[in-house]
Amino acid sequence: MRLSGFASAGFSRRSAFALTGLSLAFLVFPGRSAGLPAKGNLNPIPITAYISDTDSQNLPCDTASDGLGAYHDGVDGVTSGLAPSGYNGLQYGDWKFNTNSSPTRTVAVSLDTDDAVQPGDAHYTAPANPPFWGTQNLSTHLQLQCTPLSHDLLTMTAGSSTTCDLLNDFITTDGAGHGLQSAPENFAETTNVQVTCNTADSGGCNDWFVDPIVPGADVGRLVHRESTRHGTIQIDDGDFYLRFHIHLTRP
Repeated sequence: MRLSGFASAGFSRRSAFALTGLSLAFLVFPGRSAGLPAKGNLNPIPITAYISDTDSQNLPCDTASDGLGAYHDGVDGVTSGLAPSGYNGLQYGDWKFNTNSSPTRTVAVSLDTDDAVQPGDAHYTAPANPPFWGTQNLSTHLQLQCTPLSHDLLTMTAGSSTTCDLLNDFITTDGAGHGLQSAPENFAETTNVQVTCNTADSGGCNDWFVDPIVPGADVGRLVHRESTRHGTIQIDDGDFYLRFHIHLTRP
């Protein structure tokens, strides 16, 4: 479901950097200039995640649920919470979600031919080369990273909106790690996502929506890891237009 969009920057499919021993989620942020994460021994704040199957236009989402309802922190091996340590000295500003340790819960990931960014589009960087076409339910690690942009989820006021990066790292059935990264600070052709605080209490914001800034027009770069004798490199597998609607609540 393609829509025209924003400014671009050119990247070769083989443009990659050598890295060793890091998870895919960290591969997209080499040399962050946003400052070191905040320090502290605090615990995450539990967050319940509702990953919708349709977006704000009632169209099918490319990041969708497994059909088993809400994802609760600490239930069925799911972890979901506001991280106590973020960039720029901010605490509880980023949401981290993981089903990799769950025996039952997954996230539906769709990679469709009509969403692949094509040559001539301002967001094009490389031919689309996904590990599969269509939809698969996979172990998934989502990160809503706001503190690198000096934004903070917990301190948002009711009715306010901000922009963040959204990282969607997933493990395919063959055990390979891939990711859809909406993080223009590192991949200039991609886009930020919009976060809206719906309600707040004395402890801060307690209800958020996460959506593309323009419905159906979020752009994420697909990447995968490849091992070489020099370490692990990250490969550009093209960009995709993405639809999603994620509802987060505290707790």
